[in-house]
Amino acid sequence: MAYLTALTSTLALLATSVRAAPAPSRFSFYTLPTPESGPCDMVEGHDGMLYIQNFLVDTLVRLDPSTGVTTEYQIPYNNPPAATSVLPGLGNRTALACAIRPGDDGLIYAASGVRNEIVQLDPATGMVKVFAQPANDPLGDLQPFNDMWPGPTGMFFSQTTGNVISLFNYDSHTFQNYPVPTPLSGPLGMRLASDGALWFTEFIAQKIGRLNYTSGSITEYPIPTLDLSLLGPAVLRVEEDPYLYFTGFVGDGIGRIDIHSGEIDSFPYTVPAAFPAEDTQDPKGNVWFSTATQNTIQYLTPSTGKFTTIPLPDTVVAEPGLLPNAQIGITYGPGNAIWFAELSMNRIGRYALS
Repeated sequence: MAYLTALTSTLALLATSVRAAPAPSRFSFYTLPTPESGPCDMVEGHDGMLYIQNFLVDTLVRLDPSTGVTTEYQIPYNNPPAATSVLPGLGNRTALACAIRPGDDGLIYAASGVRNEIVQLDPATGMVKVFAQPANDPLGDLQPFNDMWPGPTGMFFSQTTGNVISLFNYDSHTFQNYPVPTPLSGPLGMRLASDGALWFTEFIAQKIGRLNYTSGSITEYPIPTLDLSLLGPAVLRVEEDPYLYFTGFVGDGIGRIDIHSGEIDSFPYTVPAAFPAEDTQDPKGNVWFSTATQNTIQYLTPSTGKFTTIPLPDTVVAEPGLLPNAQIGITYGPGNAIWFAELSMNRIGRYALS
């Protein structure tokens, strides 16, 4: 009897211990090798590595998701900068860049912020090259934020203050420019959609543009003036037929446009002054997005219109105005995970979905 009592007590204790064990965190964090790098945008490469574009230092970083090992690549800008660059020489912190995408040619391409050039990284060799248009517009990206998207023959990118969509040819290294019809429209985020056209946001003009890059024609769709949640349409990277989803950076909302009808509608976010920045999509169709002032990650389920917010594990204050982690970049993958960049914390975060 004493034996059974002891055994029962032991099993009860083990059961209690099992119940009390904390669940493993879905979050992982990776600090970048150079202090104050300011990771801003990132993307999964064709090799399954995560490639990061820094905002506060002129480097690209490769992160191996299986080991956490980082490799840093210096961008060989001329110092002092060439005549086509806006800023004077400031050491290696002169670009303020925030856009990176894998090209269809297997290489990695990144923007160069206010320098208005194209950065090319060969993952196999680690070689980094910089290309500028012969008649480069020094005011093309006077504010540093723009975007890129790979096409079959080259990399598209926006010159936000130059009011131009550009295409850099993978093979010839030449540029083709497509002026946006509306003056001072502020073209920013973009995606090559399933209809074969390049769709892009017009941050200042409050429009969504569609570029037929074969003919060069651009069609513009005004965002409803009364929809204040879509003020400042910024990044457009998610497609779920027939919709393209984009962030309303100033208005605190997620918008979508029907690529067949051009109809635009919105999902106002419930947190004020969050400043939704980039968006991405998981396999279930949820639209994840970063915010510049919230110490959270969050997603929209379009079928229900519901937002889900997930606080970061070391968050002190989730609301805006106090110690924001300044998230800009967010992407699905590598792996079944959401990756996000914390500019002010100098680290990359990973949230496992399974």
